[in-house]
Amino acid sequence: MSKRRGNVPSLQKQPVAARDGFRKGVSLFRLACKNILTYFWMNAKMCLTFACLAFLICLFTVYNVALDQKKTAIERESSSANYFYAQYDSTVEKFKEACTNIAFEDQYFLHSFEKDIYRIYGVGGRYLADSTFFVMQVGGTQYRALDKLSFGCAAHTSDAFFTPRDYEELAQRFGRNSFFDAGGYPAAADEVAVGLPMLEAYGISPAKAVGQELTVCMKDPRPGQDPLPKVFQAKISGVICAEFYKLAGHRIDNTRPFFLFRSDNAFMAKSKFARTRCYLSAWPAEEEAETWQFEGGTTYAYVGYKYVNNINTIENIQILASNLYIIIGSALIIGLVLTIFLMIDKYMKVFSRSSGILMTFGMRRSRLFMLLGLQLFILCLIAVPIAFLLTAGGYLTITFLVKYLTAIELTVTKAWLFGILLLGIASVVAVSFFFFVYALFKFRFKTIKQYLTTVVD
Repeated sequence: MSKRRGNVPSLQKQPVAARDGFRKGVSLFRLACKNILTYFWMNAKMCLTFACLAFLICLFTVYNVALDQKKTAIERESSSANYFYAQYDSTVEKFKEACTNIAFEDQYFLHSFEKDIYRIYGVGGRYLADSTFFVMQVGGTQYRALDKLSFGCAAHTSDAFFTPRDYEELAQRFGRNSFFDAGGYPAAADEVAVGLPMLEAYGISPAKAVGQELTVCMKDPRPGQDPLPKVFQAKISGVICAEFYKLAGHRIDNTRPFFLFRSDNAFMAKSKFARTRCYLSAWPAEEEAETWQFEGGTTYAYVGYKYVNNINTIENIQILASNLYIIIGSALIIGLVLTIFLMIDKYMKVFSRSSGILMTFGMRRSRLFMLLGLQLFILCLIAVPIAFLLTAGGYLTITFLVKYLTAIELTVTKAWLFGILLLGIASVVAVSFFFFVYALFKFRFKTIKQYLTTVVD
């Protein structure tokens, strides 16, 4: 029993010690806040300098990360456009000699309506024509075009018109892994896949189209006359999604067929011409892309010229940003660090006078150092939201100017923003910790008299 009674007081000492430690911590925090308020202007300048240091580091980092992410996003979201197409073999061979970074190539055929359009309508140069020249019949119902679309009919030599680049961009931009809203690629020679925009242009329900017989006829140019004999007839195997026609590489009429046949289809064997696609492993220089874009006419072209221009613009901005970061940013950061050093020197002198008074009333040296560390920590905490607001304001301003001047909108993910903010905070804490260690080294062997007689200039 005596041993149990002897253990009771020791059990009660633990919460008492904890409460005592908590009270001491609160009193030290209050003292740190009072010291900051007593020398408010000096602490405010110190806090603002910390904030500016974090602001510069965060702003330049955010800006460079945003540029890099935008460049990557453009490359991924326009990957289907990084190819050169040509109509003639001689042009393809000439291109291969000039370009050394071809990843793969393929070939597809387009049906030419030029002779039919000229024979019936007397209009030349319309090898693709458009929906206003045709009448479609699905499930026994006849439909006329409500909207004007290019009447592109194509077949791939290997029956795989959609490339890996197409799938990559489709997933990146639209989160899809299939180019069909319903059905699929033609499995037989008498089948055809039809683009959703074409069905909508004729007012045909996509849900009812799959599996139905499609008959396409030329429209008689004479008002009120029945359609002319059929152009082609095929069973609808699938509906190509609208997202396909929004891909960067399929915005040109002869790269975006609305009727996709197999290579052994009898209709495609008549009046066809080939297109060879050469996909590049890397984006070309702007000068090359411009040459391919504007010298080829309709026989050959580089599809991704617009995106190469955007990538080149971002690269130029990155070079400018890097130079600013190295020259101006580094100079400003070094200047701020030296400013903090000079301010810390005065700060320590003021703190030294206060320390002498506190030690006179019995405060231990270890608690003085804790008080100094706490004050610097509070200043860092106050500097964080100021730095965040400055960074956000600077980033929004630069983003607005870049968009206004180049039409390129910069974005950065929340994860990167959080990481960059932590980088800014870490840099400020590192600088303040360095000067705290410097203060410890300088104060370590001072006496109370030396503290009290410190001259503040």
